[in-house]
Amino acid sequence: MMRPVVQLPEPGRFWVRYTPRLWPAPGGPWTDLAACRLGWGRSPGSNAAHAATLDAGPAPLDDLLYLPPVPPERAAERDRLAGERLAKGTPVLVQVRPGEAPEIPGAVLVYDLLPALLARDLAPLDLLPAGLAAVWPLLPGLTDDPGLWAEGCSVLAARRASCVQAISPRLDPVDRRRLVEQGGEGVFEAIFHGEPPAERPFARAAYRLGLAPFLERPLPRPPVLGIENRRIAGVLALAAELWLRLGRPDGPGQALYVAARQADRTAYDLSALAREGNLGFLSWLSGLGREVVLEQAETGGSSLLATLLAEYLAEET
Repeated sequence: MMRPVVQLPEPGRFWVRYTPRLWPAPGGPWTDLAACRLGWGRSPGSNAAHAATLDAGPAPLDDLLYLPPVPPERAAERDRLAGERLAKGTPVLVQVRPGEAPEIPGAVLVYDLLPALLARDLAPLDLLPAGLAAVWPLLPGLTDDPGLWAEGCSVLAARRASCVQAISPRLDPVDRRRLVEQGGEGVFEAIFHGEPPAERPFARAAYRLGLAPFLERPLPRPPVLGIENRRIAGVLALAAELWLRLGRPDGPGQALYVAARQADRTAYDLSALAREGNLGFLSWLSGLGREVVLEQAETGGSSLLATLLAEYLAEET
C-alpha cells in the first residue's frame, strides 16, 4: 500500500490534502485540481498510465482525499474505493466529467468542464445532475470569454449548481502546444503570450447568477477527530486567500494562513479553548486569526470572512 501525496489544503485547490500516488489516467484532457495544471492522459504525481488496483494509501485519512477522473472501465472500482473511505470518516472529492453520474452517498462530486469547453459544446452541461459542483479552468483565448461564462453559468444555475469555481492552471510548453492544436492557430497568441486569466472576474460573473465561487471545505466525520478544528481552519484559510487576492497587506494575510495551518495541526479543541477564555497561550494565534476563532466559537460565523467575500464579489465601479 503506497502512501498518498500530501499537500496543504487551500481553497484555491479545492481543499485537497491527499492524492493517490498512482492512478489510472483518463483519456483526453482533464483538470488536475490538486496540482492546478492540465492532464493529458497522465496520472498526477506519476508517469504510470495504469494502476493494477486503485490505492489511496492507509485508511482512515483525516482530511480530504482527492480521487481524479478515471477511464470509464475503472469507474465502478473508483466508486467502491470512495465508499470505503467515506465509511471510515474520510471526506472524499470525486472528480468526474460530463456524461458521468456516479452515486456515491456522502462524496463531493466536482464536474470537470474542460472537455466540454475545449470542444466548444455546452450541451453536456444540460445533462449534469442537479446540485452539482463544477470546476471552470480559465485558459487564455479558449475559456476566458465573459460571453461564454454567462452562457455556461446560466446553464449551471438552471441545474442548481452548488458551486462553480474557476482556476487558472499553470501551463507548460507541452500544454500550450496541445491547446493550440485544440483551438487552432487563432488562439496561438493568447496561449503563448497572453496574460493568465484572473479568477475574480469569473467569480463575479458566476455570483451574479447565484453560484457560489468557492467549494465549501469538505469535513471528516466520526470516527475521525478534530472536525470542528478543520471547520475553523477552513474559515481562516478562505479569509487569508481572499485577503491576499484583494491586494491587502501581505503580513496579516500570511498570518491568517499560518493560523489556518496551525489550527489544522493542533490537538487542542479550539472552540472549547475560546469558550473558556484560554486562547492566549497559543502563541501562533493572535490578531485577526484570534478574532475569527472567537467569533466562530460564539456565533458559528465570521464577519471578517463575510466582509472579504462581499468585497471580492462586488461589481467594479
